[in-house]
Amino acid sequence: MLVALLPLAACDGAESPAAEIDGAEITNQQLAADQELFDFLTSLSGSTCGQPAEDETQNAACARLTLTNLIQEELVKGYADERDLVTDPDLLADAMGQIEGSVGGAEALDAQLAERDLTRAGFEAFASRLLLFNSVQTAVGEDEVTDERVQELYEQNRSQYTTVEVAHILVETRAEAEDVARQATPKSFADLASERSQDTASAANGGSLGPTVEAAFVQQYDPTFVATALELQPGQISEPVQTQFGWHVIELISREVAPLRQVSEQIVAQAASESFQAWMQERLRTAEIRVNPRYGELDRATGEVVPVRSTDTGGGFEPTSAPSDTATP
Repeated sequence: MLVALLPLAACDGAESPAAEIDGAEITNQQLAADQELFDFLTSLSGSTCGQPAEDETQNAACARLTLTNLIQEELVKGYADERDLVTDPDLLADAMGQIEGSVGGAEALDAQLAERDLTRAGFEAFASRLLLFNSVQTAVGEDEVTDERVQELYEQNRSQYTTVEVAHILVETRAEAEDVARQATPKSFADLASERSQDTASAANGGSLGPTVEAAFVQQYDPTFVATALELQPGQISEPVQTQFGWHVIELISREVAPLRQVSEQIVAQAASESFQAWMQERLRTAEIRVNPRYGELDRATGEVVPVRSTDTGGGFEPTSAPSDTATP
């Protein structure tokens, strides 16, 4: 669904526009038109356009969501223009195809648009803008995420790309654990676990706790158990070790690190997203942005338009000033 491409996830009047961003206006008419489109787009996935705050109407929440997106869209326009970024027609066609498929075809989509007095041309133009925002997000990330940075992140977060499989035999006493350790070999470990381990869940699997991402393994299990397991080499069996659950004999079955080429796209995607968020935060910090309090006020920390907190909701602007830099083992 195209709604997954939202960068975050009104009415007319002669008074001040909905917002101004570095001198560019977002008119009340523009906000009202886009609000209809956002409301339609979110409805296709069974969602609502915006989450109302206390004592706020659904219409007001949708207006805030729409204005949030319009402000952030305005902030990326300069970047897109400088680099001649445009929406890829194939991506737009794919996105429209997905939407048509979700509602029963092109004719069904046209009918639903007509019910809301919306046109296919207007909806496609709207979708194109959302996809262009995504293109900027990708481009900003690619500018920042060099091959050297990818290698650095891979090394720093190696445990996220490492899979371990650990087996253990849990008994009550040290003497029992020592007896198990004397008998245990890589070939006999599974049978011993089935016969003697008090951890019945893993015993049914020959003592194996199953393949686990190392970072999750570290978080999930007892620190002493983890430290002992990760000191082993694959196929090696530990001496008895005690945790709050009892005495364990541990086997490291395998420990495999995914090669960089296999996870580089994942690393780039995550780093690019973080780079874009930092870029957007800087734009939010430095841009001159004023929001009509009729719709809310800008929270520069999140980039969202939130319900206005002051009691002054007159027809003029309320300036939004940039802040100063300120039970298992």
